[in-house]
Amino acid sequence: MSFSTLIFTVFFLPIFLIVNQIVFTRTDGNVRTENRVLLIFSMVFYLFSGLGGLLVLLICALVGWFGGRQIEKSGGSKGALIATITILIAVLAFFKYAGFFMTVFMPLGISFYIFKIISYVADVYKGEIDSEDDIRDFLLYVVCFHHVTQGPIVRYGDMKDGMLHRKISSANMAAGIYRFSLGLAKKVILADQMGSLANKFLPMSEEIAKMPTFGIWMGSIFFSLQMYLDFSAYTDMAIGLGQMSGFVYPENFDYPYCSDSVKVFWRKWHITLSFFFRDYVYIPLGGNRKGSGRTKVNLLIVWLLTGIWHGATWNFVLWGLYYFIFISLENTMKDAEFHVPKFLKHIYVVFVFNFGWLIFRFTDFKLLGQAVKGFFGFSENFTSQVISVTLQNNVFIIIIAVLACTPIFRNLRRWIEGKIRDREMSAGLVYGWKTVVSLAALIIGVILMAGSSYQPFLYNQF
Repeated sequence: MSFSTLIFTVFFLPIFLIVNQIVFTRTDGNVRTENRVLLIFSMVFYLFSGLGGLLVLLICALVGWFGGRQIEKSGGSKGALIATITILIAVLAFFKYAGFFMTVFMPLGISFYIFKIISYVADVYKGEIDSEDDIRDFLLYVVCFHHVTQGPIVRYGDMKDGMLHRKISSANMAAGIYRFSLGLAKKVILADQMGSLANKFLPMSEEIAKMPTFGIWMGSIFFSLQMYLDFSAYTDMAIGLGQMSGFVYPENFDYPYCSDSVKVFWRKWHITLSFFFRDYVYIPLGGNRKGSGRTKVNLLIVWLLTGIWHGATWNFVLWGLYYFIFISLENTMKDAEFHVPKFLKHIYVVFVFNFGWLIFRFTDFKLLGQAVKGFFGFSENFTSQVISVTLQNNVFIIIIAVLACTPIFRNLRRWIEGKIRDREMSAGLVYGWKTVVSLAALIIGVILMAGSSYQPFLYNQF
């Protein structure tokens, strides 16, 4: 089941909210009972992906829970930590990389929930949190349908506070519905349309060899737009679902395409994954505390792991190395106090991530080579009539998609809310226009879902 399907939006979510509200009212806000309701619905949600995947998740959750208990009981046993993480990584490696040798199914969200479990046992080992004695609460952390499939990678300490003390209020519910609705609209209106254009101009087939240079450039831009809009839309919906249930989840994107360095780009893109590698790989390896040579080795390890985490094909390894090179170069330029005008730095970053998504898209190196040749002008033609007509027919949606990658709409919302507060208008006015926006986004989203074929979130495959 996916957030951008009718079965979730029209049936599953409303039923969950109704049942949860009934339980909240009848138990006078008993959080423990609400946790059990959320756990049951999360198990049902995940079961839609198959019984086999649910069994794998349950086994991993049991390993993490038992490992955390043993680490705490032993006073911080490094052996227990290593054993637990080894088992979890082995499970992840088997399902993600056994495809080189045999046909295996991919449990939904395995990369995300295993990283959550690893962060939990590592935090227990460091003494930052206590191990969870109630396996039901730990299982809720692992399988919670808000973020089990694509994150954000929530830390246990953050979610535990919500599991103990959260409150469901009308303000939280309204904010959650607003965030979820905007995420749904971003997915089905913008991301899916950018994906269709990317498939047209950047086909993952032999047709790529016939595509004019300008078409490949536009295709790479559309794919870049799709990547951000699709994944950030899921994050919006996940955070919105959390707000509806009284949880506060970390932001996962901060308008990364507006960055002026590759390093800053990765601080703003998939933030929880970047923090995971920083806190549980880069810093334990020594970070930047052991000289420039060791820092480069640590960065290389992190970026190799980042590439491998995304998939079992060599293009992802190349993609990780690609970003390692640019971040290393930026570190060197910073040390040399090499100054570049900000607008030129932004153009450079746009070029880097745009070409980077080209590497990311093509798992077949032959097709990747043809795409790269066309990208750098080694095509038979520069453009075509079909490309011009297609761009003219989609110019409005393209402009909206580009603007959605910037903070302009967020700033507009804040400006409107500020005007309302400055004029001491009723707070209900804010809720009123947000309600109108939410309803419009939901209605448009449902109509589009009903009238088009299902397009899964891109990061479902990871």
